Amino acid sequence: LQNPIPPPRRNRARARDNKAKREPRATKKRRLLFRYKEARRNKKREARVERRVPLEERSSLSEVKLGYKLSGQVISLVPFGAYVDIGCEKDALLHVRDMRPDEFVSHPREIVAAGDDVEVYVKYAKDGKVGLSLIEGSVQRELNEAEEEDDTIQLSDLDVSDELWGVCTKITNFGFFVDVGTASPAFMHFMDHPDFPIMDGALPREYMEKGDRLRAWVKDVDEERGRVSLTGNRPEDLPRLSWE
Repeated sequence: LQNPIPPPRRNRARARDNKAKREPRATKKRRLLFRYKEARRNKKREARVERRVPLEERSSLSEVKLGYKLSGQVISLVPFGAYVDIGCEKDALLHVRDMRPDEFVSHPREIVAAGDDVEVYVKYAKDGKVGLSLIEGSVQRELNEAEEEDDTIQLSDLDVSDELWGVCTKITNFGFFVDVGTASPAFMHFMDHPDFPIMDGALPREYMEKGDRLRAWVKDVDEERGRVSLTGNRPEDLPRLSWE
């Protein structure tokens, strides 16, 4: 028998396409999943940051003290922050809430990237964990708050509809953090602000500023998560006084 004449290039391409069409769905799914995982591994490998300090030369976490200013290198990003190599045996966490004093940061990539050099302040160091901040002065505020801890309002003492006065400490796209004297700032969603119905879709920062004082009522208390939700609208079930 004579060797078959090879089909033209166009026919070969058509044959490959027909074979791909005949491929079972499960086989195609496995093949595409394999390619996806391989691409993720390559991307992670390319983004890997080489550490500058060898493991045997790293210091202990016990040497890190609250308030220290350190130089570090961003190693990796996660949705809630960035892990920073500060030359210790374990990476420290820089949370997104500690990246900007007044602005809401939705993802750490808005501020830093893997491999960046950063100047950070030690916000806490306990139980084998270290927390960092990019905000100068935030650590001193933490110390002051710790000294005044006895004056804070315990969440167990709060009830729904309790009236509180507070100061706006931070504005996000979803609402405001308000210092009402609790251990952690309470949060008021923009829809719970009394001016929301008349602001016609305006962003929260357009009708609130950091430092504004406001009257609020407790909407919900989550002691397990340490959260307090506020509303600027007076609860309807509260009795009204003659001067209100």
